[in-house]
Amino acid sequence: MKKWGISGATTVTPDEVFYESTVIINGDKIEKVSEKETKTNLMIDIDHGVLVPGLINSHDHLIGNYFPKVGNGPYENWLPWDNDLKSSPVYEERQQIENRDLYLLAGYRNLISGVTSVSDHIPHFVSEPFLDIIPTQIIREYSLAHSISSFALLWGDDIEVEYKKALDKDAPFITHIAEGFDSETLRDIQVLDKKGGLGDHSVLVHGLAFSDDDIKLIAKKGASVVWCADSNMFMFNRTGRVREWLNAGVNVCIGTDSPMSGGEHLLYEMKFDREYFREFYNKELPNKQIVMMVTSNPAKAFRLKKNGKVKSGYYADLTIFANKDDDPYKSVVDADLRDVKLVVIKGQPVYGDIEYRALFDSLGVAYQEIVMDGVEKIVIGDLLGVLRRISRAVGFKKEFPFMPVEFEV
Repeated sequence: MKKWGISGATTVTPDEVFYESTVIINGDKIEKVSEKETKTNLMIDIDHGVLVPGLINSHDHLIGNYFPKVGNGPYENWLPWDNDLKSSPVYEERQQIENRDLYLLAGYRNLISGVTSVSDHIPHFVSEPFLDIIPTQIIREYSLAHSISSFALLWGDDIEVEYKKALDKDAPFITHIAEGFDSETLRDIQVLDKKGGLGDHSVLVHGLAFSDDDIKLIAKKGASVVWCADSNMFMFNRTGRVREWLNAGVNVCIGTDSPMSGGEHLLYEMKFDREYFREFYNKELPNKQIVMMVTSNPAKAFRLKKNGKVKSGYYADLTIFANKDDDPYKSVVDADLRDVKLVVIKGQPVYGDIEYRALFDSLGVAYQEIVMDGVEKIVIGDLLGVLRRISRAVGFKKEFPFMPVEFEV
């Protein structure tokens, strides 16, 4: 791959801000980040852009990406929602679609919102056939449990065994936890700790029922927590005590869950979370903190040691948004799909505004022209083909609010 660079954008590392910066990319890594002008043979200039580490969606179920939402909550725990889902007409409709196309749809859903890596919470054998075909990255190294209760789905080995796998590989151990309010689910953290699954490699998803003692224990053990507020509010009319998590020093990340219960995409989720925090706590959740919850915090949680920062030697996973505010962090959180100007994964442009077509051409990256939310874009792969195949599978033109792309069946 050629050496190339990006100049003119405001770079959010995310710890600090460089104005009118230059980022030099060499192969799949960032070679240099500078506030001074630096030249290389291939440069693109991005005025009024905010460059951030590629966003990380900390919780999704890619094979479950579909629409509309299904549910008649609030529920006591996740199981009755799952039963409602699997008995619904929209689930039957989704079953007509090949798993390959569901994964591609989910990959594009994440990519167009600036996501360069996503945690697909599913057993490895389900996701492995699709790791190399979807247009964004799936986090590959992890151990898991579905959840902690006796009615959990049978994913993986015993919790103690799965956590040891995480330690041996220095990978995350991921599980749904405290997702509900029945007497068994209320004890999830104590059970997880007793079974040897709570530690600094643990990634705990949802956490609606965490008590004060649970939060103290999570913080002491160094575990990370994933907040999926939109999904929680839809299913339970309640979400986790995120202010208390943050005050305790817990590493908090943001995930979407699938759009059959959760947010349309990660950009939607960030705004939803900010508004929820404002209304529920009568206090602002800082935009910088939100940006860290989708970049450096999940990189820490998922043991992605060369991701989550715009820094020399880190992977060139980058997202550039339109600069809409004097505060670049606010520009990111305020961004809509049309504001995603360019996405780079491992040094290769994969999605962006049509004005950057020459960059794709210079680097030999094949692309497709699309119209996304009324804006001309280019994207790798065959997104239009995916949407057409899905429509043919279900027997009508299937459109998604999280994928506002113009296409003909």
